[in-house]
Amino acid sequence: CGILFQAYGDIFSFCIYFCLVGLTLILLSYHPKIALRYKWNFLFGTGFFLLLFTVGVFAQQQTEAKQEWDIPSDIHLYEGLLIDEPLPKPKTIQCKLKIINSEEEIIDQVFNKKAIIYLPQNEASHELNLGDKLLFYGKLEESPPFLKKQSFASSGFVNQEDWIKKDSESAFSISIKALQIRRFFLNKLQKIIPDKNNYSLAAALMFGYKYDLDKDLRQSFANIGAGHILAVSGLHFSIVFGMFYFFLSFLGNSFRGRIIKNTIILPLIWGFAFLTGLSPSVIRAASMISIWSIGNMFFYRGFTLNTIAVSAFFMLLLQPEYLFDVGFQLSFSAVISIVLFNSYIQKLYETKNRIINYAWNLTSVSFSAQIGVLPLSLYYFNQIPIVFLITNWLLIPLVTILLFLLIFCLLLSYLWSNVFFINVILNKILSFFLSIVSFLDHLPYRSIDNIQITILETGLSYIVIACIIFFFLKKRILYLYPVIIIVMFLLIYYLC
Repeated sequence: CGILFQAYGDIFSFCIYFCLVGLTLILLSYHPKIALRYKWNFLFGTGFFLLLFTVGVFAQQQTEAKQEWDIPSDIHLYEGLLIDEPLPKPKTIQCKLKIINSEEEIIDQVFNKKAIIYLPQNEASHELNLGDKLLFYGKLEESPPFLKKQSFASSGFVNQEDWIKKDSESAFSISIKALQIRRFFLNKLQKIIPDKNNYSLAAALMFGYKYDLDKDLRQSFANIGAGHILAVSGLHFSIVFGMFYFFLSFLGNSFRGRIIKNTIILPLIWGFAFLTGLSPSVIRAASMISIWSIGNMFFYRGFTLNTIAVSAFFMLLLQPEYLFDVGFQLSFSAVISIVLFNSYIQKLYETKNRIINYAWNLTSVSFSAQIGVLPLSLYYFNQIPIVFLITNWLLIPLVTILLFLLIFCLLLSYLWSNVFFINVILNKILSFFLSIVSFLDHLPYRSIDNIQITILETGLSYIVIACIIFFFLKKRILYLYPVIIIVMFLLIYYLC
């Protein structure tokens, strides 16, 4: 709430008052005459809410300060550190960098802010790498809103003669180091998988690297409801975690065995997260599986709404702009929906047949996730994938096999330069995977397209879904009243 109010209302100047009121309410809740009375219990909760609200406002204000760009649009000298791999565009090279030095009169205003510059394509720009330092003259201007949401304060074009690569050692950065290691593995992967389409799919599945994916292929994944497969998220982490857990199963299920297993697996999970670039969905998945793993050590049921809430709280505390990230919203909507609805859907059908049970579990999880992401999918992508169940049945088992083979092939590449038989199998499965995507994409009525809804309708859709679910769970007609009111409101709104 604090992040949203600050983002859309700029209430930072009132922070001190929220904080004082919150502290006052908390202190009052401990007063002897109040603490013993049930009717005053809300004081502590309200006071604590106001304190956290203030934290959200402050965190968002600090983020907005990093995104501000008040420099006059004149040409200045800048020194920047490349924080991501240079990305070729049709006529330019896109460079994402952090400004680490500039002219004395503006250094305080630009230091440590992120910028995007575009360089002409030539031999020098093609040789740039992540972690390089650039000196350039340029006219940087304030970024458009969609770039600001990615924390980039400014952007601009730099002429060929106005920049040079600076020969100096880069300052150590964990994120840059992780991306450099990822590039090392991607180069290894490219040697194992020479076919361009197969390699781009493998890079997306294994490392979340989607820059090499063909635009039409991305659209095909979106059309059949398989976009979550390309974004490294909970699905990938659960597969990797299960893989490691299986290989360490010889340690047993005792308290000591669980401690050892989880102590070994957790660093590997976060290592995998670093290699994928630490996107919001990756951080969410890694933090949630870590919380679950710690609970698993002590025989607690760790995967609950509280697990999700803790993960979201600390992510937003460190990076408030995640709240406006599409990946963050879709990821948390899906996982909240799975926690709320999956167990009820699973109970609708029970069988002892393992194959049928696996297919039903996959179906129930897919339905549960779709309930949570449907309004957001309509708002952002204007379409409903109809074949998402078939997509998950066919592709998720293949993703499990592919992740295992990709890890296995990368490890073997250190021992033998070319494991021909394994590489052939891997390439065949990747080609088969792409042929399934192509087949599903060409099915008639694979999706309903061009559905336009507003942000108001998106919010009302979630209220309707919640009310309908509560009606079925609680069997009380009271929960249908908001649905009737919303439907009547929308009818009047559109008719007038």
